[in-house]
Amino acid sequence: MSDHPEPDELREEALRAAAHDLAMAAWRGDATREELIAAIEAVRQVPIDIERMVNALHVPEDAGEHEAALRALLERIPDGWGRWIRCGAGWYRILARLEERLRTIDPDYRVHQIKEKFGTLRFYWTGRNYAVGKTAVADAETESARTCEVCGSPGCLRTRRGWLRTLCDDCANTEGYEHLPDDDE
Repeated sequence: MSDHPEPDELREEALRAAAHDLAMAAWRGDATREELIAAIEAVRQVPIDIERMVNALHVPEDAGEHEAALRALLERIPDGWGRWIRCGAGWYRILARLEERLRTIDPDYRVHQIKEKFGTLRFYWTGRNYAVGKTAVADAETESARTCEVCGSPGCLRTRRGWLRTLCDDCANTEGYEHLPDDDE
């Protein structure tokens, strides 16, 4: 086995770096048009096999003890859908329990997407026993609304520049998020 990365790994790392630079430029909100164009061009210049990338299993590097469950979820995503989990490590425990529940309800269920949206978990799936599984998914999504997406501690919905995330006090402070204003404010 070689100690040198494969060309595909190098290209994917270059793409991740270029995409990160683009995201940071957009997130800061102060990037010039030229800086944004340069970042987009850097992303475009990385030669990649899109089909291979979309169909590869993208198990999060920080999966830890939940790696097997997250891998099982990703393996249930059909070709062409993109096998990513787009949420933070604080929700991996929720996803691992959900995978176990759904597998018990329907061993052949399919996943279409796992992500954070409007500060809570979204889990899109299909299966034979959808009515029963729907409750398991709703339970997981509800639990995410009170669980810090970053660390898994108790959390609540926070905001920063119009973006919503469920975070604990420590993670909210670290990432610059504030409590949502009450309806009375």
